[in-house]
Amino acid sequence: MPHDRFASLPPETAQRLAEKAAWHEDRIGRRHLTSTGVLAYQADVRRVDGDAAPMAYADMAIWTGMYVAAESMRYLVTADPDAIDRLDRAIDGLTLLHQVTNTPGFPARAVQRPTDPHDASVYWVVGSGRFSEYRWLGDTSVDQVLGLLYGYGWAFDATDDATRRRRVAADVTAIVDRLVAHGMQIVGADGRRVKHGDLTAGLFAENLNALIALALVKTAAHVAPDGPYERIYRDLAERKGYARRALAARDRWWEFVTGVNHSDNNLAVLAYDALLRYERDPRLRDLYHAGLRRTWNVASREGNALMTGIAVAHGVPVDQTAVRAAIASLVDFPLEQRDVEVMNSRRADVCVAHRRDRTGDLQACAPLPMSERPRGPFEWNQNPYRLDRSGRGELEFSGLGYLVAYWLGRHVEFIEAPSP
Repeated sequence: MPHDRFASLPPETAQRLAEKAAWHEDRIGRRHLTSTGVLAYQADVRRVDGDAAPMAYADMAIWTGMYVAAESMRYLVTADPDAIDRLDRAIDGLTLLHQVTNTPGFPARAVQRPTDPHDASVYWVVGSGRFSEYRWLGDTSVDQVLGLLYGYGWAFDATDDATRRRRVAADVTAIVDRLVAHGMQIVGADGRRVKHGDLTAGLFAENLNALIALALVKTAAHVAPDGPYERIYRDLAERKGYARRALAARDRWWEFVTGVNHSDNNLAVLAYDALLRYERDPRLRDLYHAGLRRTWNVASREGNALMTGIAVAHGVPVDQTAVRAAIASLVDFPLEQRDVEVMNSRRADVCVAHRRDRTGDLQACAPLPMSERPRGPFEWNQNPYRLDRSGRGELEFSGLGYLVAYWLGRHVEFIEAPSP
C-alpha cells in the first residue's frame, strides 16, 4: 500500500519501477560488485569477457556503504534471501576496507588486488601481513566514513541475526573509538589527520561536519547500547554544542552566490536520516527535524528521489508535486549508464542559466529530465541542473542511485509495490 498521503501509482508504473530495480540489481551483481565485495561505482566496459574492471577508486567506501544500505532496505521490503547474500558480500567489502590498513578504526578509501587495473597516478599503499595481496588508498575523508556507517546502520537494522550484528558493531565501534580518541578527527595510518577529517566544532569548523560527527557517534550508540557512546554523543550534542551546529549544516546564504553544493546536501540528509532513526529525545529530534526541513526546502522541486524518501520517512511536509517529481525521476532513470558525450548547452530548446555552478560549469534554468542529463556515479549528490559531459562510452556507472532511492521509497511507502 502507498503512504496514506499519496495517491496510488498506476499498476504499469509500479511494475516498470520494480523491473528497473531488478535490471540495475542484476548489472551491479555481474559487473560492479568486485571479488573483494566493494562496489566498482565506475567501471571500464571494454573488457571482452563481459566483466567490468574498476576505473575509479576515490569513493569506493561511501558507495559500498550505500549499496549495503540499499540491500538492507530491499530485504526489509521483500525478505528476499538474495538481498541478504548481496548484503553480506558487501559487508565483507566494508570489513576489508577497515582491516586492510592494519590500523584499527581507520578504514581505507578503496582497496584492490595488485593484479587489478589501477590508476597509477594515485598513491597506493601495499598491504602487509595477511593483507599483503592487496593495496589500498588512504586519505579517508568524512564523506567516506559517513557512507560506511550509514550502510552499517541499515545492515544492523535489517535483521536480528546476532552474528551479523556483532560484526557490524565491532567495525562501527572501532571507527568511532579511534575518532573519539583523536579528539573527533580522522587520523590516518601515518598518525596524521587526513585532509578532510576535522569533525570538531571549533569556531572555524564546518557545521556539516558537526552533523556528521553526531550521526557517526549515535550510530555507534545504536549498535552498541552497552558501550560509552550514548554518553559521548550527549556530551557532543549538548555540552559542546554540536546539535545547534547540526541545525545550520545546510541552506547556506552564500551558496546563492557561489553555487549550491549538492554533494553536501546529500551528506546532510544521510546524517539527518541516521539521527532521526535513532534519536528519541524530543528536544534533539526537533533540532534535527528542523535541519532536515531546511535542507529539503532548498531541493524540494529538484525531483531528488532519495531526499524525498528521507523527508517522507521523518514527517517533513512533502506535497504531491514533489512526490510526482521524484517518481518521474525514477521512471526516467536510464538503464544505460555509460559516459557518453552530452552537450545540452548547445540545444536551442534548453534554457541556460546566467549563473554558473560552483565549479564554473554551465547549468540549466531548471533540472532536465533524468534521461537527458549527463550520467554520474551517484545521481542524488550531483547537480541536477548540469548540462554537459565529455565521454567516449568506455566508462560505465553502476546505477546505484536508482536502487537506494527505489528501495527507500518502497520502505517508507511512497512508492507502491507492483501487483503480484
